[in-house]
Order: sequence, then C-alpha cells, then structure tokens
Amino acid sequence: MTRADSPRRTLLGVITLAVLATTGCKSTAPPPIAFTTEDWAYQGAKGSKLSSDHYVLYTTCRSKPFIAALPAFMETCRAEYEKHVMPLSAQEKCEAYLFGTRRQWERFTEEFAPTRAAIYKRIRSGGYSERGITVSHYDTQRSTLSVLAHEGLHQYLEATRPREVPAWLNEGLACYFEAFVLDENNRPTFTPTKNPLRSPGLREALTGKSLIPLKEILNTHAGLEVQKKAVQVRNYYSQEWALIVFLMRQKKENPYYDSFRTLLAELGTDDMLRKANAMLAADTEGGMTLGEAVFRAYINDDLEGFQVEYEAFLHKFMDLGD
Repeated sequence: MTRADSPRRTLLGVITLAVLATTGCKSTAPPPIAFTTEDWAYQGAKGSKLSSDHYVLYTTCRSKPFIAALPAFMETCRAEYEKHVMPLSAQEKCEAYLFGTRRQWERFTEEFAPTRAAIYKRIRSGGYSERGITVSHYDTQRSTLSVLAHEGLHQYLEATRPREVPAWLNEGLACYFEAFVLDENNRPTFTPTKNPLRSPGLREALTGKSLIPLKEILNTHAGLEVQKKAVQVRNYYSQEWALIVFLMRQKKENPYYDSFRTLLAELGTDDMLRKANAMLAADTEGGMTLGEAVFRAYINDDLEGFQVEYEAFLHKFMDLGD
C-alpha cells in the first residue's frame, strides 16, 4: 500500500563476500554491498540503523544474520526496479522502518501517520509507504522480505517520479516484485509469474466467478480495498498482480508490449498527464479517474474487449481451461 493510494494524497545468511574458488579462479558472486551499522532504539527496544547507497533502514529485529543481509536484499530490489522503470533524477536515500513486532509497528504508525493510522492498522500483514518512508513489521522471514520488496517499489516510484502514478499500476508493480528465489549469496532473483502470495487469491476469484471488473480495478485504490473483507482484499491484490503479469509478457505473445513499455517510460511524467488529460476531456459520461484515463490512453480504450482477452489469459495462466 502506498501514499498515492490514500484518498489523495513494506535474510538469510551473512553479508556476501567475494571469495576464491577452490580452483583458484575468482567467484562469479556479485560484489558485496557496502553499508554501515549504528545502534538505534525505539521506545526502549534496541535496534540498528543500516545505511547503504540508496537506503537508510531502521529496525528492531534481533537476528544479526538477518539484519546484516538486508542492505544487499534491498539494493538488489532497487536495481530490479530500475530495469523496468528508470529513475528520472537523482534523489536522497530512502528511509525504511522494519519493526520486530506488530505492536511496535502499530505504535509507530499512530505517531507517524495519525490521520491514516486506523486504515493502515487494517492491513492484516504487510506495511505501507507514507511521505516517501516505508513502514513494516516482521512476520516470517519470507513474507517480511516480500513486504520489503513490495513497499520498496512504492517508495521508489514516489522518489523518482515527479507526478502521481495511477494506483492500479503502482499496486500492480509492487505485487510483481513480491516473489523471488534467493541465491547462495542471499540475493533475490525475481519470479513474478510464480507468486505464492497472490496465486491462491486469483484462483479463488476465477473458480468462484468473483473477478473484480477491470473498470473497477482501474478506478479504485488500496486505501479503499484494505477496509473490505479478507476475501475481497485477496481478490484485489491478486488481480493487480495478474494484470501486470499480463502486460509484461514477451513481445511475441503480447500485443500490448510496446505500449506498456512506453507507459513505464513515461510513468509519472508530464507526458503521461497530458495524454491522460486528453482522455479525460473526451469523457462525456464523467466519472473517469486518472487511472482509467491512463489505461485507455496507453493500453486499450476498449475496456470490455480487453477484459475478454485478459480473462482468457487468466484461465490459461491458472491452468483452469475454459
């Protein structure tokens, strides 16, 4: 969840080391991520402050191996974000808070974002991004890392784009980076089409014939959706993920390949806003949001036709046949 979604405006092993193989050849392992560590505390709970090239992380987690591997994980996530959405300008380091308990997270949220704390505390597991800062808490090792990758994408877009990013794209891209495998150096290799956090919700929606209509997906945001029942929340996030998987497919099987990459290149820019405004100006019925306008301007103005094609893909993707 991200600030842009509000009514207006989340390791394993040790630090990677370069080593020599037994044959005397240099390892192909990536170079280590440089970072510094300082003592830090929150309401009496001892913690650490870790600073790397792009991040300053404050955490009350206690596992030293887990903490020591976090900078490399987050910097690898950052590099992956940049492959898909290039930064438009240099920016200051991003701040992130990772609390060891949910109670610490809730207390911090009440202090940090009092006007939206009630909404954020409805998040059953995960975190949020507010004013360019991500705030999450430890759950399990795997889920915590997925949350960091998810919220890190929100934070990255806010830090590198001058204009608002449509909620459906912001949330969908964040879900796209939730799934990964860790190599022997504890760095993630992303597996966006194999997301165990979202696949069950998508299958549930397809078999129960409860898919959210595309038009609704384009016009809602996480701030509204997290207040609904758990099954609806699962449905929303799984469809956000699946929509980006659909649009990210390789060119030979994806008629939207070029247009979607144009959108990613112009995401959060004046060019995007100009194209969206042209679509909004042509809306004679009214009620179209920025999210829908951007989709119509870049991807497909025929929402009903797109939905038919998209749902056929979803059934094949989930191996559900017709």
